[in-house]
Amino acid sequence: MAFRRLKGKPYGPPDGGNGGEGGNVFIKASTNQSTLLLYRFKKDFKAEDGHNGGKSLKQGAKGEDLILEVPQGTILKDETSETIIDLTNNNQKELVALGGKGGRGNAHIKRSDASGDKEKLKEMLKKAETGGEGEEIKITLELKLLADAGLIGLPNSGKSTLLSKLTKAKPKIAPYQFTTLEPNLGVMYHKDKEIVIADIPGLIEGAAKGKGLGDQFLRHVERTRLLLHLVSGDTLDPLQDIAIVKNEIAEYSKRVGEREEVLADKPEVIILSKIDTLNPTELKNKIDQIKNKHIEVHPISSMTGEGLEELKDELVKLV
Repeated sequence: MAFRRLKGKPYGPPDGGNGGEGGNVFIKASTNQSTLLLYRFKKDFKAEDGHNGGKSLKQGAKGEDLILEVPQGTILKDETSETIIDLTNNNQKELVALGGKGGRGNAHIKRSDASGDKEKLKEMLKKAETGGEGEEIKITLELKLLADAGLIGLPNSGKSTLLSKLTKAKPKIAPYQFTTLEPNLGVMYHKDKEIVIADIPGLIEGAAKGKGLGDQFLRHVERTRLLLHLVSGDTLDPLQDIAIVKNEIAEYSKRVGEREEVLADKPEVIILSKIDTLNPTELKNKIDQIKNKHIEVHPISSMTGEGLEELKDELVKLV
């Protein structure tokens, strides 16, 4: 609220400027981010307030916008768990919350607001409006990795080792179950092609219902174009291992309300890993068991490199 100084008058014409609008909150997909760790501990984010108006009709500055960067593939859900934004493209930027409107300075109070009442108008001109509240929204962030191919299979089937051989990724590798506690991404370069591969942590029977590491990683399978299903060469029953993983993916699809075929129909490459641990007779028996069910299988050894070039060729062709 301000008045222009005029000689001999306590109040000259009103000349208080309007307040600036509050900043908006945006969310942006960025390759600079690979996880949502930034948002694990800090939960509240606020754009800058609009600045006050000033004398001589000075307009208040707009509050600075807040841009929250998240990995590509992040989904925003509201309090009802409905998806409201899906950030699938790099640099995709979406408005999350709108800043409040700036209040009017007394120079901009409309004469019509006083309905012709001079006394009421005088009182109004001695005040300025309060700025409006900005939007407030509560959201949940969920990351679904974007990859051309997803490595799936039971724990300790050799997924992390294979990822390290096909790409320059350095996942944790150890001879026990559940060494992979979060998905890993790697990029394979072969024949002038670039293929992104995700190592999905090992699934066990009941994973779709939360057993073991639970179903928190199954969501990443949804975004892959191709499934690389690893079956360990030291298994006693390769067909049973294949069935367990396929069943968990199908159960997850039904639980999240999608058609069972959504994931089950993805192109799938069955890979028999760790063949360096088998003698020729054992290897032939394992391959025959799988092929008897009319399933094509690619035998490989990540340790010796056997079958890896053929697998790369197949991935390039399929992707």
